[in-house]
Amino acid sequence: MIVAMTSISVPARLGGVSEVAAELGVSRQQVANLRQQPDFPDPAARLSAGDIWDLDVIARWKASGLHRAAGRPSSGSVTAAVGKRFALGPVISDKGGFGVVYSARDLAAPAGAWVAVKLLQQAKAADPDAVARFIREAQTMAALRHPNVMPVIDSGADPRLGLWYAMPLALGNLADDLRAGLGDDAIVAVMRDICAGLDYIHRCGITHRDLKPENVLRTQVGTWAIADFGLSSPAPGAGPRITRSAAGMGSPVYTAPEQWLDARNVTQAADIYSAGRVLQAMLVAARPSGDSVPPGRPLGPVAQRAFSPAPHHRYVGAVQLLAAVETAAAPAQPAETPTGRAARLRQRLAVLFDPDAAAEVVRWAEHVDPAETADLALALSALPASALEVWWKHYDSAGFTRVFGLYADALQNAGFIFADCDPLADFARRAVEVTRDPVILRDAVRGLTALGYHHNRWHVRDVAVAILQSVREDAAAVSALQGLSMAGFAATGWTAGPAVAGTLHPLLRDGALKVAAGVPV
Repeated sequence: MIVAMTSISVPARLGGVSEVAAELGVSRQQVANLRQQPDFPDPAARLSAGDIWDLDVIARWKASGLHRAAGRPSSGSVTAAVGKRFALGPVISDKGGFGVVYSARDLAAPAGAWVAVKLLQQAKAADPDAVARFIREAQTMAALRHPNVMPVIDSGADPRLGLWYAMPLALGNLADDLRAGLGDDAIVAVMRDICAGLDYIHRCGITHRDLKPENVLRTQVGTWAIADFGLSSPAPGAGPRITRSAAGMGSPVYTAPEQWLDARNVTQAADIYSAGRVLQAMLVAARPSGDSVPPGRPLGPVAQRAFSPAPHHRYVGAVQLLAAVETAAAPAQPAETPTGRAARLRQRLAVLFDPDAAAEVVRWAEHVDPAETADLALALSALPASALEVWWKHYDSAGFTRVFGLYADALQNAGFIFADCDPLADFARRAVEVTRDPVILRDAVRGLTALGYHHNRWHVRDVAVAILQSVREDAAAVSALQGLSMAGFAATGWTAGPAVAGTLHPLLRDGALKVAAGVPV
């Protein structure tokens, strides 16, 4: 029976709940929830079979009114201070994903600095899975601290606007730069930042699962940072998951084949695939299609291996991928000098922890002729650039202890230039603090005590004294005393004379005075 259908004109496009759901990209249940909002369009007709809407009206509501629903501001106005801190401005992006991104003024920052605020899309707010993902994204980004991962400044739930989080305002994304085309040097720089961020999140046990140019943002300082962790998940076995099925998810072209088949159980190899596709996009200066890369570009084979359909054919991780990128892009070089080799290794270790570069430092230091003190010093000068915490905790602590012994030998005997002394000393102090290892403590004390004395470098002496004064336990005092004894009476007297010795642990105090006087201990 027709309930009401008088005096209406028939629109060009009509539809019931199913058609409205398809128009909005939500489920029928979500349509029922959205209808509770006061600004949801009224039906054009009510039939016995159900309500009928003008789908063109629904489309217009989706494009504009949807973002203002439940008090959400329009793109051209600043009508709300989210979290009583961020005054919303124009919309930056409302395409895809779970959120709408606004520019905003941070009222707590000097001069009201601009930031970006992401709000959960109203169409997704009725979906428990979407809500859980948005919360997970904010929590994940808030826990990450890396220059190549976009951080979260603050987050919360606004009573009018819903879930939100704020992050630094980006200067654009990588997709914006693709059309202009990038040279190999620029591509390597982008990949260096992407791989550094990717290596970090993988070491944190996270798989991004949606790496693409739109999710690589240019920071205010001109570097690149990975963003949008809405589809991220912990590595298999590392924690609970939100994905409810093995259905494919992510972005076409950039998503690994195995992710479409079993999204819940993909490994971090899926992110390497996506990074390879991003590299391909930069090479073709467009959204990639198929597996082709421009002929003659040395980075082409690297991209093709990275996005190989078979996970075991890809690079093992972001470190290996970056090494391949830099090797492929590097121009042919003449035979490498020790100075050039040290500079190259310092650069590689400074970007992110590179096991291959670390192993090269070890081989170089172990095989250099001890009489070639300058070469040994060059080999070990790369160490202060390394990610010490990663090396010690996750890679090879025994190998680090062995190399640090060579480092201490070099501090005692090698010809380091005066300007290098301070960073060498600071690295030794960091090694003591991170490892809390008695052998590292002994070697740091002997190396710095001798280095400061021979170079008359007071900063080195201050670092050595600070290490000695930090000793609290008997066992550590014995290790430090061994280091002083190995450094010799003259160096010990210069570093830990009576004035300093009086501030030390009793065992270390008495032993230091004996060593300085030439008395065996």
